[in-house]
Amino acid sequence: MARTPDAITDRILRWSGVAVFLLLWETAPRAGWVDPYFAPPFSAVLGAFGRLAAEGTLASHLLISAWRGLSGLAVAVAVGVPAGFLLGRHSPRAGEALEPLLRLLSQVNPFTLLPLFLLFFGIGETAKIAVIGWVSLWPILFYTVTGARTVDPLLVKTARSLGVNGGGLCRTVLLPGALPTLFTGVRIGAGLVFFMLVAAEMLGANAGVGWLVHNSAMNFQIPRLYAGAVAIVFLGYALNRGLLTLEQALFAWREAPSEAVTGRAARHVLRPGKGGAALAAALLILLFVAGGWEVRRVNLAAVSGGHSHHGKHSLPTPERIEEEKQLEQDLNGWEPFTDGGKGK
Repeated sequence: MARTPDAITDRILRWSGVAVFLLLWETAPRAGWVDPYFAPPFSAVLGAFGRLAAEGTLASHLLISAWRGLSGLAVAVAVGVPAGFLLGRHSPRAGEALEPLLRLLSQVNPFTLLPLFLLFFGIGETAKIAVIGWVSLWPILFYTVTGARTVDPLLVKTARSLGVNGGGLCRTVLLPGALPTLFTGVRIGAGLVFFMLVAAEMLGANAGVGWLVHNSAMNFQIPRLYAGAVAIVFLGYALNRGLLTLEQALFAWREAPSEAVTGRAARHVLRPGKGGAALAAALLILLFVAGGWEVRRVNLAAVSGGHSHHGKHSLPTPERIEEEKQLEQDLNGWEPFTDGGKGK
């Protein structure tokens, strides 16, 4: 389906801010506006990104972090959805009594709970998944409670008049009615996952993009540090887009916001349909399975005393030093902008 000129213009406007930001990122260190050692040009970050990919470590770090993020999110869904229906529909009085406590717990800074998670779960994957699940639990729980409370009462009465009760009522009426609101909570929880990923992967991890960022910072490998941060942004964006595709396919019956709401003329939204939902779900499952195998392989190598390919680059090597020298030479080549290289 060919894009209209308005659609193309709209897409260009949406990505123009990113283009300007990347242009400034590339220009500022080379022009001497910022110290290029602590803020290397975007091309240097891309170079570090490419070296990680060539070494074969980037895909492994991404798979491991994706598995940890999806595992934490799955735990939050497994706990938050049943609890939300229980407090929002089956025991509304208990929900009202517990709501202040739950709101208070949701405001606890998760970084202060890291020692407790280590105490209860030890240094391992369980502690990492637990802290990620804790952060993403609360929006899923609260949105599920809201969704369960706002299901159309007429639908519930009609189902009960037809003899549908108990589990059948929850499966055929309550869950479908609350699903759009519930899914919004899942998307918000997924967005919070990667905010905690770096902290979670500092809990005795030896792989993952959070570990990559921390390890690069400890060894002053600045371009690699930024490359790890870019990888975290990429993971978060990919997960959000996957969930958005799944949401659009599952709730294709919902109308796009009108012009009165958005202030712009309504335009056609291409929805992926059931095939898109199946593809998005299959990709998420495949990512989860592949990440689980990679986590198992890396952890077994660490337990057996072997050296995985992540450990080879934990300290600066002669090759890494040479790469830093090459980056410095590239920056010095921009003498008209850096005042002969003296602006560093």
